Amino acid sequence: MNKLLIVLLIGIFFFSCKSSQKELQQGNYEQAFIKSVNKLQKKPDDREQAEIFSLSYKKSNQKNLDRIEYLKMSGEANAYDEIYNNYLSLDRRQKMAETVLPLRAGGQTVNFTHINYNQQIIDAKNGAADYHYRKGLELLKGDKDNAKTAYYEFEAVRKYSSTYEDINRLQLEAKEKGTTTVLLLPMNKTYSQLSKEFLANLVDFGMQDLDKDWVRYYNTPQKNYFDYNIFISINTVYISPDDLKESKEIVKKNVKDGYKYVLDTKGNVMKDSLGNDVKVDKFKTISCTVIQKTQNKTAKIEAKVEYQDNKTKRIVATVPAIGGHNFSYISSLANGDLNALSEETKKTIGKTPIAFPTGGEMMEFSADELKQQIKQILITNKRYIK
Repeated sequence: MNKLLIVLLIGIFFFSCKSSQKELQQGNYEQAFIKSVNKLQKKPDDREQAEIFSLSYKKSNQKNLDRIEYLKMSGEANAYDEIYNNYLSLDRRQKMAETVLPLRAGGQTVNFTHINYNQQIIDAKNGAADYHYRKGLELLKGDKDNAKTAYYEFEAVRKYSSTYEDINRLQLEAKEKGTTTVLLLPMNKTYSQLSKEFLANLVDFGMQDLDKDWVRYYNTPQKNYFDYNIFISINTVYISPDDLKESKEIVKKNVKDGYKYVLDTKGNVMKDSLGNDVKVDKFKTISCTVIQKTQNKTAKIEAKVEYQDNKTKRIVATVPAIGGHNFSYISSLANGDLNALSEETKKTIGKTPIAFPTGGEMMEFSADELKQQIKQILITNKRYIK
């Protein structure tokens, strides 16, 4: 077992060496550098890894420096982000290299002169912050989409600098200008008299379930202009009359009533193969008269949810919505043997008719169901709000 472990460790060792060497050969200098550092931290006198470390370090640094020079020469205002990231790479790589320096491998000393990148990093940060700040201000003059982009430009300023005192105000302004606003408007398009309170209740639910990062819903007007109106139009209101029906039924049922002997043609009791008397179940018919009263009442509210783009004044989507309520109550009187009745019917025995719900109550129950359906429609169809 110990021999196997040694073989595995040797295999891992050679794989590690070959791996960093292969990265270097393929031009993956950063990966070669990281792998060589990891190896040298464990074995500082590894000459092969020291050579890979030295070459990959120089190659990686040169790649960053060449890119920085090009970006500075390009004169592009948006180059500061990349310049900053390249200086960060140089600084982080140097810090990683210093964890193994100086190296003394194969009788040779490997070391590098420490370079302080702090000022270059600060200059690049300031340049990037200034660029994003000015870019945000310019975008803020544009339309809603530009305002959204401006918000993230100001967010980038925060990443680089905390010296811009008006950044909070500017982000709030960008958020306000870039956010799409939606107003829910319940409307009565029936001949029924529906109170303002009734209509307002249809959209009285938590707006937080509808809001997204750049979309806000309102159920009461908060300002003069909204990007979208969503009309919840009540088109039909129906409440049935109170319906009371009475029925009378005689329910019969055959039930077991002991047993009787089976007789042969001579009138004698028949025997089975074991000599026992043969007998069969005997049944009797029981009955019960049931007088049943059934109360029914229904209500239904039909509506449609219409999405209007206020920029074009066009209805971009229409979704139907229905809320309803069914009232049903059964009461019964019984005369006879209750064992003839089903369990369901037995539950109604002894009950008396109750008062029908009023039209207002039926409307309230129906509106509650419609309200939940409207909310679900709004959640499901957010795609219509751009």
